[in-house]
Amino acid sequence: MALCRKVLQLSAVIVIMGALSCCEKQDSSTRPPPKNDPLLFKSATELTSAIRRGEITSLDLLNRYLENIQRNNDGINAVVALDVEAARGRAAEADKALAEGRDWGPLHGLPMTVKDVFEVVGMPATAGDPKLKDYIPQRNAIAIQRLIAAGAIIFGKTNVPYHARDFQSFNKVYGTTNNPWDLSRTPGGSSGGSAAALAAGFTPLELGSDLGGSVRFPAHYCGVFGHKTSFGIIPRYGHIPPMPGRVPPEHMPVVPLFVVGPMARSADDLQLALEVLVTPNNTAKSGNRPELLPPRKKQFSDYRVAVWLTDTAPTAEVDADVLEILRQTVEKLRKAGLEIDVDARPDLRLWETIHLWAEIRDELMAGALPLYEGLVARQKEQQSKWAEFFERYDVLLAPISLTVAFPHDHSEPIIYRRLKVNGKNKPYIDNLSWTAMAVVAGLPATAAPVGLSKSGLPVGVQIIGARYEDRTTIDFAKGLSELVGGFVAPPGFIDEQG
Repeated sequence: MALCRKVLQLSAVIVIMGALSCCEKQDSSTRPPPKNDPLLFKSATELTSAIRRGEITSLDLLNRYLENIQRNNDGINAVVALDVEAARGRAAEADKALAEGRDWGPLHGLPMTVKDVFEVVGMPATAGDPKLKDYIPQRNAIAIQRLIAAGAIIFGKTNVPYHARDFQSFNKVYGTTNNPWDLSRTPGGSSGGSAAALAAGFTPLELGSDLGGSVRFPAHYCGVFGHKTSFGIIPRYGHIPPMPGRVPPEHMPVVPLFVVGPMARSADDLQLALEVLVTPNNTAKSGNRPELLPPRKKQFSDYRVAVWLTDTAPTAEVDADVLEILRQTVEKLRKAGLEIDVDARPDLRLWETIHLWAEIRDELMAGALPLYEGLVARQKEQQSKWAEFFERYDVLLAPISLTVAFPHDHSEPIIYRRLKVNGKNKPYIDNLSWTAMAVVAGLPATAAPVGLSKSGLPVGVQIIGARYEDRTTIDFAKGLSELVGGFVAPPGFIDEQG
């Protein structure tokens, strides 16, 4: 993608825009594999520790990420806006603060990017909407402010589909984002730019959001970690949609379904970010929030694991390329001594959940809030069934997507699009079959990479837990990654001699 720079607000902001239209594709054969410093792929936890120990400065780390973006973002188009001047100023302040013995918090001096649906002072917040291409927020989203209060340096924004409504990430403002594993394929959506940026070594930590799988799909397609949080634990004010100023902060808690959640290259980093994001600060009026419970088990081998990989619903058929890796993962867990039940199911059907999700989403899109009592009652019924299920099991493992990352397809209307599953053309929207259930019930769901398919593309698993037990699903993801291996950089992206 060609790089086009547009100066906004007295040249303080650099916007990186793809020169191709949102429907054009990249030729991966024309781009040589990049070679990057391994430091860029270290976890946020490792990097914050290195900054505190004086092994690297915040400013130096920021500049290394910026250099990598300048070299390699052209073909991926994950990072679409930068505020370089402000970020370098804050990084210098972070280094000075440490030299003076002042620690800003758990993310002190850590440069990071965030999904372009969050309002960040000094940078555009477009949500992929041409009507918002010149919109520069005057205040930060609450979640963003919490990251900043913990010491993070927000230096860039990552690409999304229009209003975050797709399994792919393309729009008429910034164009198409490509998957670092294969530029002809999608990185997913709607947090596709976030996942691609993590996989390519453009950022150590990201903030995404999830209404139907928007954190989990990209994590699966790009081989990174993502966490869909329990509903209600992180304030969403400052997220677009809804359009800026349309829903006041006191009304945001009644907006259903969607949540804010971290994305990273390790489960430890998900936990690090989660603790920051659920911690109020003196600039955020977030109201009461439920307390998160500690992990259920101290030993990974003690977890009781339910497994739901296949279903009789025609919409839920999973491609053999994905299913094989998931089954291998389950077998590794069994050999490690965990209690596995492949027949356990909550007392509900996938198709019922999909229908309920669609009804609630339609009401949300129509602005019919609060939801009418019938929908709320059905939602509570499903929540009750899940609560009963998790009295017997600690986590449920399920697929995320029907396939690995698929080739770009921007056909309109969306009903024309198809996914090839086991050689058959399936409706594009079937891809929601496995992700919607955690959304309807407000459950935490952690996406963790578990291997590469025969086609050489990442496969992730969805780890679902009881509501407000986010620490359990992340803890399980950590143990799982130690067993099967965690994040792996796309081929050619790390120079081991760097």
